[in-house]
Amino acid sequence: MTQTERGSALPLMLVICCLTAVCLVGLTHIGEASVSRARADAVADVVALAGVGHGQLGARQVAEASQAALLRFDQTGPSAVQVTVQLGGVRSTAAADALGDEFPDQLGNASNPDYQNQPR
Repeated sequence: MTQTERGSALPLMLVICCLTAVCLVGLTHIGEASVSRARADAVADVVALAGVGHGQLGARQVAEASQAALLRFDQTGPSAVQVTVQLGGVRSTAAADALGDEFPDQLGNASNPDYQNQPR
């Protein structure tokens, strides 16, 4: 090691430590956003299911119990709803329907050759 290289490791280590700290902070924010999104999606699913069973009033009550706001409630079919909720700063949309008497029994049977396993 020559006299001119002496002490050059300290600035290099400081730069590496600063970059590591910035990356950790960025990853923390990404993780928090991912968790918030997953929570909003879960609440939207539950609110949509409540809407199928109990209508708009039931959906609103479940949203409020989950500390979310029901922004939109659409009846998309005889037993189908689509909802949009906001939890914190995250909006999420979900849809649900009840398989009731309006669907023939044979459509839900996997042994039926006409059975289609796909969302409606």
